[in-house]
Amino acid sequence: MTDSPVQAALLRILALQSASHVQEPWGNLSGSEWSDLEQTANTQRVGALLHYCLQQVPETCGRPPDLVCQSLADTYRQSVLRNLFLATELAELAQALQARNIPCLALKGMHLAHDVYPEIGTRQMDDIDLLVPREWLAEAVQVTRELGYITREPMDVEAWSADVHHLPRMFNNNNTVLELHWNITWPKDRYALSDLDSLWDRATPIEGARGQVLGLCPEDLILHLCIHASYQHLFYTGLRPVCDISATIARYRDVLDWDALSDRALGWGWQSGVYLMLNLARTTLGARIPNRVLETLRPDIPEEAVGAARYLLWNITSDAITLPRNMARMWSRGSRRGKLRDLAAAMLPNRARLAKEYALNAGSPFVWFHYPRFVVDLAARNYGAWRSLQQADPDTRRMAVSKNLLMESLYGE
Repeated sequence: MTDSPVQAALLRILALQSASHVQEPWGNLSGSEWSDLEQTANTQRVGALLHYCLQQVPETCGRPPDLVCQSLADTYRQSVLRNLFLATELAELAQALQARNIPCLALKGMHLAHDVYPEIGTRQMDDIDLLVPREWLAEAVQVTRELGYITREPMDVEAWSADVHHLPRMFNNNNTVLELHWNITWPKDRYALSDLDSLWDRATPIEGARGQVLGLCPEDLILHLCIHASYQHLFYTGLRPVCDISATIARYRDVLDWDALSDRALGWGWQSGVYLMLNLARTTLGARIPNRVLETLRPDIPEEAVGAARYLLWNITSDAITLPRNMARMWSRGSRRGKLRDLAAAMLPNRARLAKEYALNAGSPFVWFHYPRFVVDLAARNYGAWRSLQQADPDTRRMAVSKNLLMESLYGE
């Protein structure tokens, strides 16, 4: 897949976060192309990072249009204020949990903003993700409720944690969004992680965070970013996690144990997802990943899978991105038996999915009474995508092919 001039310029500028100066990184962009570049960056949730990177370019390279600079500066300022506010909320949560001797570990954005990116506003965030040991999960919920956090749906901790790696989102009066995790993978998925004790053993304090907040060690942080974007979201998360991986590699380049990272990826069955994400980080942003690491991790998957991942990365706002995985797989299959199997998978949700869909307590005996409603809603949601496939809409068909290829590459389906 060939990037457009605007996409290529955006990548060259974002690469400045972890690379030496690039002469004229954006080439000769017109005013309208600069506007498109800014819009693309904001869509990909890297507008604040774009602003920071532009500040690293010498004045001899010229400047973007004033309106673009001002808009990006506003985006960055909002990110700084938001992240400082979330840092205060995180400190309050961590202090309350530690008062009950409940270990807590900040995941993804909170860790990255405090300890990986050069400035706290560089990495845009929406919520707080905290990891606590499963045996402390119920008590952690009680602590958060005492701080004013509530869920907008019924929640049975044991029922939820049996099927899902985090509890339903919680909100406080400031509209801060909190997700309490007990695992970093879905517990019943093929790539599920059972060796959670080792994650905690390797965790280290986050330097820039207020209070005693732990974070994953550098190798585990990169692995988590890789599997979150690939296995959990099938690359729908766009460019931001690729920037996160590149920034993490740059931040810890002197201490990264690439052999340990490779061994864990292979041992935990994450080879394909980690390879695809590291490959994207290297080919898009020039992340310094040793050749031997990619060769060690290179899975037996089609070469086209790399292009499919890059296609999804750039098309997160496409109407076709909502095409369900089961539908993409069903449309791509040749055998009738395979199509029927995929149809059954789509039409027969487990209890946890049905409960989550309709904000029910997963342990309630009334969950299955909502199944007829689920079938009707499923048909209504997916009719447009199915119709587009049947009418040979090129975007929808390419999305179906890309998603199916990536599912086969990640899961061997």
